[in-house]
Amino acid sequence: MGIVTTRAVLLRSFPYSETSRVLRFYTDALGTVGVMAKGLRAGGGRRGTSLESFTEGGLTIYVRPTRELQTLREFAPTRVRRKLAADLPRFGGGAVLGELVLKHAGEEANPRLFDVLSRALDRLCEVPAESVLPALLQEGWRLVSTLGYRPQVERCLECGVSPTDELVRFDLAGGGIRCGRCAPDPAGPRLGPRARAQLSALLDQSGPAPPTLERPVVHLRLLSDFVTYHLSGGRPLASFEVLTGLLGS
Repeated sequence: MGIVTTRAVLLRSFPYSETSRVLRFYTDALGTVGVMAKGLRAGGGRRGTSLESFTEGGLTIYVRPTRELQTLREFAPTRVRRKLAADLPRFGGGAVLGELVLKHAGEEANPRLFDVLSRALDRLCEVPAESVLPALLQEGWRLVSTLGYRPQVERCLECGVSPTDELVRFDLAGGGIRCGRCAPDPAGPRLGPRARAQLSALLDQSGPAPPTLERPVVHLRLLSDFVTYHLSGGRPLASFEVLTGLLGS
């Protein structure tokens, strides 16, 4: 059994017994890791540490490769991120990012993905309430792109032409847009020029998200559908469903 210390974000926590919890972390050294935290009492953390969702800090665990759950030695928080619990959309956004990473990041070290997740959670804490959904969408697409699944929205997948003012279709299977001439029938969701421009802005990792979005829930559903098709094996993430229900149509 070895001892590993790594940066970690707590993404999920649930009780195992009256004094133990199972914790799911994303770490920069081990990827996704499950941890058994023994000797905890309701409302308290080990040695006064915080075990609230989305808390980031230094995690030290006893690692045995043959075990599904490793054993907690210590978790020293550096970012607690209590602001994510301030309102439901903000917390729901954090849940979407967390579930996306837990389901698809795997158990290999990916410091870049860890940094993207950390900055995304910080951003959700900091943005004003009206900017939570645009920020979530941009950070969600950023995580998807970091995992290697960025969609093509600048040119038609079939002919390579850059659409101007025409209506296009988003081809989920192809991972991008098809112009009116190349779109099969039936095709995927329709995107007008404004919706396509907003999607391009959300995918632009160097610029800010658009301050307002037309039909933001439609953008959220598109991200959910893309993740479902390319990363989830056809099963929508529960957090998307919950957040979409909170926001309404």
